[in-house]
Amino acid sequence: FTRRGGVSKEPYDSLNISSKVGDDPAAVEKNRSLIREAMDGRSSAWSRQVHADNVVRVSEPGFAGEADSLVTEETDFSLVVAVADCVPVALVGGRGVGMVHSGWSGTLSGVVGKTARELGGAEVGAYVGPCIRGCCYEVSEELAEEFARKFCPGVVSGRHLSLPAAIRADLERAGVEEIHDLGLCTGCRPDLFYSHRKQGPLTGRNLAAVARVAP
Repeated sequence: FTRRGGVSKEPYDSLNISSKVGDDPAAVEKNRSLIREAMDGRSSAWSRQVHADNVVRVSEPGFAGEADSLVTEETDFSLVVAVADCVPVALVGGRGVGMVHSGWSGTLSGVVGKTARELGGAEVGAYVGPCIRGCCYEVSEELAEEFARKFCPGVVSGRHLSLPAAIRADLERAGVEEIHDLGLCTGCRPDLFYSHRKQGPLTGRNLAAVARVAP
């Protein structure tokens, strides 16, 4: 989802789904209900995102604990993550679907590749959503060097880090061949997305979701 179409006032305008950033709770609840309607009334499973690499398999909607990666084989609810620069990655495979929240630490730890293996590796299709990209994401020299060593030199340009490029390398190591990247940067498109790095702490969170549809 983009930031458009909700009821939150500035600076959270307008489809903010986070209740932890200072927005009006009533507006957040209304925004969440609008999203449920758009998702055909599906409830959702979510987690407290902690920038880790653990993968949690869930069998019912609701709070799934601390995790940055959720997977399921069920069809009656969606998996969701909240993002405002970190990379949302939806995975669809023979063993179900997965939704990953991958910041720099999660990317470095290989959470996306780990999730892909859980869902079948080469059988998986991956979808990389809007996130902060190399054009807008400058990191320390030490972190840039660490990413270049772990993945390949091409994931960094000077101190500018491309998380999607690192995630692609991680997915390819897991055997994934079908990788789709929307190519949208949260830093470049404040009209469509929230960006903590560009807009500061007084901004909202976008929702990314995936659901398995019954045949």
